[in-house]
Amino acid sequence: MRYLQTILNAAACASLLTVPLLAQVSSTSQSAELTAISALVQHEKLPEAERRLTAYLQTHPRSPKAHYLFGTVLLRQGNFPQAEMSLQRAIALEPSLLDAHLALGDAFLAEGKTELALAAYQDATKISPLDPRANLSIAKVYLGSGEFQKSIDAAEKIPAERRTAELLPTLAAAYFGLQQPEKAAVEIQSMLQIAGKQPDLIPELAEFFMAHRDFKSSQQLLTVAGEKQPATDRFLIDSALTQAGLGQLDDAQATLEGVLARKPGSVEALIAAGKVAAQQTNWDASAEAFSRADSLAPGRPDVLYGLVTAQLRTNQPQSALANAQKLRKLAPDDLRITYLLTLASFGAKEFDDAKKFAVQVLAVHPEDREMNLVLADIALNDEHNLPAAREHAKAVLSLNSDDPSGLYYLGMIQKLDGDLKGAIQLLTKSVAGNPKSADAQAALGALCLQAGDLLHAVPALEQAIQLAPDESQNYYQLALAYTRVGAPDKAKVQLEKYRQMKEKEEKDAKDSKGPSTSEVPSMGIGSRP
Repeated sequence: MRYLQTILNAAACASLLTVPLLAQVSSTSQSAELTAISALVQHEKLPEAERRLTAYLQTHPRSPKAHYLFGTVLLRQGNFPQAEMSLQRAIALEPSLLDAHLALGDAFLAEGKTELALAAYQDATKISPLDPRANLSIAKVYLGSGEFQKSIDAAEKIPAERRTAELLPTLAAAYFGLQQPEKAAVEIQSMLQIAGKQPDLIPELAEFFMAHRDFKSSQQLLTVAGEKQPATDRFLIDSALTQAGLGQLDDAQATLEGVLARKPGSVEALIAAGKVAAQQTNWDASAEAFSRADSLAPGRPDVLYGLVTAQLRTNQPQSALANAQKLRKLAPDDLRITYLLTLASFGAKEFDDAKKFAVQVLAVHPEDREMNLVLADIALNDEHNLPAAREHAKAVLSLNSDDPSGLYYLGMIQKLDGDLKGAIQLLTKSVAGNPKSADAQAALGALCLQAGDLLHAVPALEQAIQLAPDESQNYYQLALAYTRVGAPDKAKVQLEKYRQMKEKEEKDAKDSKGPSTSEVPSMGIGSRP
C-alpha cells in the first residue's frame, strides 16, 4: 500500500502521547530532582525540563534515567538525532532500562528508520516479553509495513488483562488490511463506545485510512464519531486533511483556520495548513505555514521537507538550500532529501553540487524527469556539453515524447548545432504543450525572427513579454519584429522599454555578482518530491 511513511509518523506521534514516561524507571533511589523533571515533561514544559536536565547531567553524567529523560525531551521537540544519542547513552549505562528502548524505537520510527525501530522494540520485549507498550509498538510497525497478520500476532501477545483501548485502532486497521471488515467493525464499535473519554482512538484509525488514500472511509468514520466525541484539535486536523483528500479544499482551509484561531501555536495544524495550501497551489501560504511551524518546532524533518518544497515553488532558492542542508544533516541517506537538495542547489546556481546530487538520484531512478532536466540544463549552459545535454533531454522525451521541457532543451541544442528549422519545429511543439513557458515563447519568437517568419515571431515574443515582463532582451527582439512588419511606433515603444530595463540592470549589477553567462534560459524545473 502507498504512503506508509504517514502511518509510521502517526504511530510514532501516538506512541509519544500514550507511553508513560517512567513506568519502569521509577525506583526508590530516583532523586527528587529527576522526579520533578519527569513531572515537567509530563506537563509538556519541555524548555524548563531541558534546562534542568542539562544542569543535572553536568553533576550526574552517568545517570541513565537522566539521559533517558533528556532523550524523551529531545524526542518530543522533534530533535530525533540528538534524542537517539541520549537514549543510546541511557541504554549503554543501564541495558535493562525498558523505557529507553521504547523511546529509542519511537525516535527511529519518527525518522523513518523502520528496521531499527522494530529492533529497538524487540529489544524491549527481551526485557519484558509481555509488555503492552512494546508489543503494541511492534504491531504498529508491522501495520505500517503492510504485514497485517504479523501486526495482529504481535498485538495478541499482550495478555488480555493487560490490554488497553490503545490497541483497538491497530487491530481495526490490521483487520481491514486482511479484508476482514466484520472483525474490524467489532473493534470500531468498541472505539465509538468510549470515544467520549478517549478521543484519540478514532483519529488514529482515520489516519490509517488517509495513509492508504481511502478518504471516503475516513470521512465516514469521522462523521459517525463526531456525534460521540469532542472535536479535539487532532480530530479537526484529520477532518481537514480528509476534506482536502476529497478535493474539498475550501472546507479544509476553513476547518484549519478555526483550529489555528483557537491555538495559533499548533504545529500539527500549521503542517496541515501548509499541505492544504500546497494542494491549492497557494505556495506563498504554504511557505508561511511551514515557516511558522519551523519556528515553533525547529529542525523537525516533516516541517523542513514541506518548507523546502514551498520555498522552491516561491522562488526562494537560497532559503530552500539552507533548509535542505539542515534536512541532509538529519537524514543523510534519504534520497528524497537528495532530490530536494538537487533542485535547491540548481535554483541557487550551485551547479557543481546540483550535478553531484542529481547523479546520486539518477543512480537509483535513472528515469527521473526533473533530475534529467537539471543535468540537461547544466550540460548545456554551464558545461557547454551538447552530447550530454542531448542525452538527458532524450531521456526525458523517452518517458513522454511531447514533454514541453524536453522539447525545449532539445530545440535549443538543435539551434546551437545550426539546425534552425529543426529547432523551430521542436520549440513549436514545446509551446503547444506549455504555452505559459516564457522561455520557450521567447526562444521560438527569436528563432522565427531570425528565419524571417514574422507571422509567428510577433505573437510568440508578445506572449513571452506578457509571461516574463522583466526579461529585457524580449523587448529588443519584439522591437526588431515590429520594425520588420512596418510598425515603427510600436517598435519605438519596445525599444524605450528595453533601454529603461537595461539601465536598471546595469545599476543593479553593481551590487551583485553580475548577469548569468548562460546561453540558454533555464526552464522552470518543478519541485515534486
